Amino acid sequence: MKRENTQLISDIIKEFIKEERLEEGLLRTRLFSAWDIVVGENGARATTNKFFRDGVLYCTINSSIMRTQMYYRKEEIVMQLNKMLNGQVVKRLILK
Repeated sequence: MKRENTQLISDIIKEFIKEERLEEGLLRTRLFSAWDIVVGENGARATTNKFFRDGVLYCTINSSIMRTQMYYRKEEIVMQLNKMLNGQVVKRLILK
């Protein structure tokens, strides 16, 4: 028996994700995981809230020292996040 309509499993998964409109949620999950890696263990622990909308990542940092350190590294953090996500996802970072 010959199979005529074969597809790669990766193509089927991509199609499913697109049909179910899961791209944004998956991107947000990948972004928040990348945040924890980029800012390190102490930075991730100091981050109490993360929110992403329209290319802007809002992060609430409960340590004034960590917030100041991150503030001076904002551009570097954005570059590293975008590099990990393989695209220009984060345009701006706002620390609260």
